[in-house]
Amino acid sequence: MTVSAEKTPVILVVHGVQLGEDEDLQQDQYIKELMQNRLAGHALEFDVELYTYENLNDKAQQKLKQLCKLIIQSPISSMLATSALDIVADVVMSLSRNSTANEIRSKLKEKILSYFEQGRAVYVLAHSLGTVYSFDVINEMMAEAEYFKRDDPLSWPVQGILTIGSPLGLDLFKQSGRSKATALGLGQFNFKWLNYFDVNDPLVSGSIFGSALPSTQVAEQFKQNQPDFGWYIQDYPVVTGKTWLLAHTAYWQNPMVGDGLVSMMT
Repeated sequence: MTVSAEKTPVILVVHGVQLGEDEDLQQDQYIKELMQNRLAGHALEFDVELYTYENLNDKAQQKLKQLCKLIIQSPISSMLATSALDIVADVVMSLSRNSTANEIRSKLKEKILSYFEQGRAVYVLAHSLGTVYSFDVINEMMAEAEYFKRDDPLSWPVQGILTIGSPLGLDLFKQSGRSKATALGLGQFNFKWLNYFDVNDPLVSGSIFGSALPSTQVAEQFKQNQPDFGWYIQDYPVVTGKTWLLAHTAYWQNPMVGDGLVSMMT
């Protein structure tokens, strides 16, 4: 299988921590609008698809939510508690290798390979905990002999990844074993990973009020100064103009993110 330049490329959006259901998510529309705005009439054919897994998360958490409602009698307190549980449980699940997390990763890999089988180039744009699942899948695929031959980008099921609001730089995720990227081997081409972060984003800084972070988030953690590494990893600090959790969801309209995606695809 190889990628064809004649086929329309796909931007595959992988969402992060969510409330609600799969049917409520619209991140693909946000990216479509952002891309159209940044292209400003210039021709670039592409499709935007959304990989959803919130229903899988909710199903796995159902018993915990029911127990929470039984323990907390106040309707308002119960709603707040179950919403908090939804977010926290999503984080815990992404760190694990349990059946639900494995199913999320497996289905994401299937989605990527379905486009690859059609000969379509895939660019992954991942947000929040979606960056964790996306990194896991891409990193594991790089270890498989048939994909990601460094001198043959047409053998790459994913042409590049752009992450926004990623927690991968936090110690919590480093300790989960996600501290190294699989080396591609010797060759000419590099796999691109562009990471955009706002210092006011608590899921990036690990602080509820944000913090004055250095200008690197994932690059220093994952870069390897070895000729066979084969990744181009770059951090980009952005100012969304928002604070706290609003900063975590403001990337979807940020022009720097749109420009980075356009640059990666062209």
